[in-house]
Amino acid sequence: MYSALAVLCAWAVFLPIGVKYLAFLGCGAAALRVLIRERRLGELLRDAGFRAAALFWGLTALSLLWSPAHWRDSLPQLWLYGLLLLVPPIALACPAALARRVLVQFGIAAALLGVAVGLARAGALPDGLLHRTIVEPEGNQRIINSLMLALGASICLLQAMTPQRAHWQRAAWFGAAALALLGLALQDRRTGMVALPVLLAALGLARQRGWWRRLAAVAVVAGLSLAAWQFSPAVRGRIDEGLNEMRQYQSSDTAATSWGMRLRLAEHSLDMVREKPLFGHGVGSWLDQWRARVQPGLLISVHLTPHNEYLLVASQLGLAGIAALLWLLIGNAVRAWRAGPHGLAALLAWIAITWSALFNVVLRDAKFALPLLLIAGMAGAVARPNVLARQKPL
Repeated sequence: MYSALAVLCAWAVFLPIGVKYLAFLGCGAAALRVLIRERRLGELLRDAGFRAAALFWGLTALSLLWSPAHWRDSLPQLWLYGLLLLVPPIALACPAALARRVLVQFGIAAALLGVAVGLARAGALPDGLLHRTIVEPEGNQRIINSLMLALGASICLLQAMTPQRAHWQRAAWFGAAALALLGLALQDRRTGMVALPVLLAALGLARQRGWWRRLAAVAVVAGLSLAAWQFSPAVRGRIDEGLNEMRQYQSSDTAATSWGMRLRLAEHSLDMVREKPLFGHGVGSWLDQWRARVQPGLLISVHLTPHNEYLLVASQLGLAGIAALLWLLIGNAVRAWRAGPHGLAALLAWIAITWSALFNVVLRDAKFALPLLLIAGMAGAVARPNVLARQKPL
């Protein structure tokens, strides 16, 4: 049963939100059951990642005391941030071999989605439920698919660089990465496009030994990214569109472009931070603060978040919340780096979360949080045996 549930996680990242919840909560419950049965809850409480998640969630819960937000706004956000508490149990309880299978299945799923996106753009995929909910969905599901394609392509490249694989296996994984990248290039969302160079640069830095080789790897990634920008019409169109919107931005609530509205959202959010810099306005308060600052009826007034996790946390939990969030995110990435080759998948997952949080509320929105945390938990299970081996005895 646990094997089937774990493999479901790999495919659930591209499926509707209900399936994502089923996979993530199912894995979290199964992990806690294993830890209780094996009397390892003390190990969970000593885990640095769990302590960081508990601190961040605890501060969020404490801010209910001073938050003016209605419970309908504050409790759902408290629930979503609570999902972070299930990532360490999954990493602790899931066997490393099973977690590797999940990452393999995730890479395959990303490649198949890339094929499906290509078929859809060629008009060879019939319209239907599969097409509308998975291949070319609307809203944030479309954005997270873009990000997960970038992460999936990176995982495929990581599989291709595994030394123990035969030549034909490496070629197959390079092909899978290319298919995922094809789907990413054909999609009309920028999130995955701007995340991919960061993920590849991180992979190059972690895989290479010596600073000259690391710098060379980063230079190669930068060169390939510039080439994609110049020679891929789809990529160039989306990136140039965003750059033009930022160049034309004027500080006004009448901003009507995507990045123009994001910049205005940032300005108002920073005003909220300046009003209560230490502990913020409280969980769930951003929406009320936002509506008090903008005129109803304007296009920008329909936004429900600042589209930036750090701005959301800073406005609601202040500098204390930002410090707790950075300790959580950077701490997980550093531990993955220190785990060596076994920690590379976890490193990619946490970098994807940390970087994309600049452009989306990846922890506040379940469509982002569930798939990203699923992969982070499974990748953490792969890294864990190596982390334990590197720990010095007391």
